Amino acid sequence: MYIFEIIKPGSCLQSNDRDWSWEVDGILRNLESQFYEANLALNMFLNAASQARGTSRDQEEVDDNRKSVILKELESKLADPYDRNNWEDLRIQTDIIFKREQWLSGRLPREFQHNQVFMHARAFLYALDSFDKFMNVLSLQKNIPEIIPDLYNKFRITFPQLRSVRNTAQHMEDRSRGLGAGKNPKPLDLKPVNNSMIKANGGALILNSLNGTMYGNTMADGHYGEVDVSLLSMESLASIFQELLNCFKWKGLKIHLPSL
Repeated sequence: MYIFEIIKPGSCLQSNDRDWSWEVDGILRNLESQFYEANLALNMFLNAASQARGTSRDQEEVDDNRKSVILKELESKLADPYDRNNWEDLRIQTDIIFKREQWLSGRLPREFQHNQVFMHARAFLYALDSFDKFMNVLSLQKNIPEIIPDLYNKFRITFPQLRSVRNTAQHMEDRSRGLGAGKNPKPLDLKPVNNSMIKANGGALILNSLNGTMYGNTMADGHYGEVDVSLLSMESLASIFQELLNCFKWKGLKIHLPSL
């Protein structure tokens, strides 16, 4: 478990404008919430990725032995176990009984294991995107520290393709049909792709893809974009968030986050 720590410089903002304090503090609390979501999503992603491995030969042998036992039990209940008309039904019933036993013991279907990784990668992506949106709202507030627009720009530079990759994740129904963005999307002009996973000089439509820790999608402009679901990304987010909190004037005692 990786837990990213933050020091909140005080318990509340120092200002004589109560309305301003209430509004800005609300934005900061939402940024804090998205920070935690990103941290949690990253841990769940890394855990799911470590478990998403194929079945070992030893496990396959154990599985085959158990299926044989189930099959024999089913055959023993038939008047003629060698009747070919029963073979298909025996096969499917054996499969059903075996899988239900395994699921009850806590073993996940392969489809669950496979999709867990992508689900948590997208959760990390969405948390970053929400953090982005709240930073944008904060940068437009009055009487904020002058450095905040620069910090927002730093965030956008750190995650340059975040918004476009997220937009595709939210609009797979269009991209999967080769369409771009907007109310009347135009056909995608697919651009060349060249990375460790795929090389396509003529362009390629790639959706919901993982190349190591890089979650990627073909974006609305036809280029392939990625966001790194990694400790490095989380470290960058934590650094920006800490800088953001530090630039405000606070009152009250410092707070170590997250709590226990």
